[in-house]
Amino acid sequence: MLKRNHFLHMTLINKNAMKLIHIVFLSVICTLYCGNTFGQEDFMVKSKYGHHIDAESIDEMDYPAPDWLRDAVIVELPVRGFNCSDYKDPSKWKHGDGTFNSLAEKLDFLKAMGINVLCLYSVYDCTGTNLYAIRYDNVSPDMGTIDDVKNLIKEAHKRGMYVMSNTNHYGVSKKAPILTEHPDWFLPEDQLRFDQRVFDLRNQEARQYIIDVHSWWCTDIGLDGWRVDCAWAFAFPRSVWNEILKKCNERGKKIVLAPEGVNLFGYIEGGGGRGFPEILDMQNNCPRTGATLNDPYRAKEISGHNVGSNNKEKINAFNNSTNPGPREGCFKIKGSRFLYGHNSMFAPMVPIMMTGEVINATHLGIRGNPKMLHSWIDWTDAITNKDVVDDFRKINQIRLANKDIFHFNLYETKLINVHCESTPASPVKPYVRFIEGEKAGIVIGNKSTTEDVTFSLHVPLVEMGMNNIEEFYVTDCWTSTTRKMKRSALDNYSIRVPKDKSKGGGVRVIIISKESPEN
Repeated sequence: MLKRNHFLHMTLINKNAMKLIHIVFLSVICTLYCGNTFGQEDFMVKSKYGHHIDAESIDEMDYPAPDWLRDAVIVELPVRGFNCSDYKDPSKWKHGDGTFNSLAEKLDFLKAMGINVLCLYSVYDCTGTNLYAIRYDNVSPDMGTIDDVKNLIKEAHKRGMYVMSNTNHYGVSKKAPILTEHPDWFLPEDQLRFDQRVFDLRNQEARQYIIDVHSWWCTDIGLDGWRVDCAWAFAFPRSVWNEILKKCNERGKKIVLAPEGVNLFGYIEGGGGRGFPEILDMQNNCPRTGATLNDPYRAKEISGHNVGSNNKEKINAFNNSTNPGPREGCFKIKGSRFLYGHNSMFAPMVPIMMTGEVINATHLGIRGNPKMLHSWIDWTDAITNKDVVDDFRKINQIRLANKDIFHFNLYETKLINVHCESTPASPVKPYVRFIEGEKAGIVIGNKSTTEDVTFSLHVPLVEMGMNNIEEFYVTDCWTSTTRKMKRSALDNYSIRVPKDKSKGGGVRVIIISKESPEN
C-alpha cells in the first residue's frame, strides 16, 4: 500500500509564462461571465454540456497518449456485477459479489471478442455506487486485494490487453475516513456534489494527495489509465493531471486519460453519455473535423453506464418492476451486426461500450436503480446468443487481420464513400478505408432486419490511388475467399448483405490489394 505520508509532498509549478498569460486572460473574461464554481477554480470556460470546466484543459497535455490507443476497444465494466456467483438468482442480487479474480477468469473470452481495454468501476475502495471513494489508496475488501489487482493487470498485459479505472478524483463518500483525518482538504459540507464531499484544490496537500495516489496506481500497481468522472461538471484540473502524467512518464509509464464529457486534446473523451447515433453516411457524419497529428483520436460511446437512470428513457431494465423494458433494455447494439461492425469496429473512432454488448446481454439492473452502472451479467446469454457472439468475434477477427486499415487514428484515416446502387434501396452508404496505392477495405452495411440487400459497387480506384494497377486480389472477408480480378470488374462489383440481426448478416468487408494476402 502507498505510504500515507508520501501523499503530503507539495510541488505545484507553472509550466511556462505563455500558458500563465493564456490562463490569466481567460480568467478576466470568464470571471465577468461565468463566476466561480464551488470556490475551486478561478478560470472557467464552458464544456459542450454548458457546464464550466477549467480553462487549463483546453490546451494539450504535456505528455502524449500511448500508441496502443490506436487499436483500443474499450469496455466499461462494473466489477461487482460482471462475473458474480449469484447471477442466476436475481432475487439475491444487490451490488454483486464479483471480484478482481472472477473478472480475470473472463480475460480469455474478452480477448477472443476483440476487447483489449477494460475500464473498471472502480479499482479503489468504493461504495456500492461503484464510484464514490472510501479510500483511494486501497481496494474494496469485498472485491479482493492489491495483489489481486496486480495479478489481473499482469494477466491482462500477458494477453496484450490494458486495464483502466474510473476515478471520482474530485471527492469522496460522506463516510470516507479521510474526512476526519484531513478535514481541511475539503470544501464545506454545504457544498456537496453528487452527494460527495469535494476536495478543495486550493489546499496544496489535497492536490498532492490526488497526484500521488493516482500516479501510484499506475507506476506501482500497473494501471494503464483513468476515466475521469464528471469532468464536465467540475473544473478539469489540467495542472493536477499533468503532474500525474509527469510522474508516470518519468517512471516509463504512459497512460490514457479519458475525462467524461471533455474532448481532451491528444486523448479521448471518457464514457458517461447516452450512446452514439447510428451513422448511415460515414464520410460526412464521422466526427473527423479537427483531427491532427497530435490530436488524432475521437471516442465513439456505443453504450454508457448512465443510461437507464433517466425517467425520460422509455426503455428500462428488463427486471425493473416499475418500468420494465425489453430484454436488452438500455443496451444499444442489441445483436445488430450492422451497428457493431459497420458503425463501430470498422469505423475510425475508438469504441467504448458496456461489456454486455458483446454477448447481446439482458439488461439486469438493481431494482429501483436500473442504470447500466449497476447492471449485472447473466453469462448464460453468451450461450443463448451464440450466433451473435460468433458473428461479433468474426467481425473482430477481420478487424485485427487488417489493423493497417481498420485502426482508430482519425488523422491517419483515409475514408470516402463508395458510390453504389442497392436492391432493395438502402439508406446505408458503403465506405472504403484505404492506404493510397496499396490496399483498401470496403465496408458494406445493411440495417434492414427484414430484407437482404444486394449492392452494386463502383469502386473509386482513382481516389484510392490504385487506378494504374491492372489486376487486384479481392477478398470477401466473411467467406474468406480471394479472387484475382481485372480493374474493370471493380467498376460494378456485386455483393449481397443478408438482413441484420440474422446469423452472418448486417455487414460485409471486401479487401482490395495489389499483393496476394498470402504474401
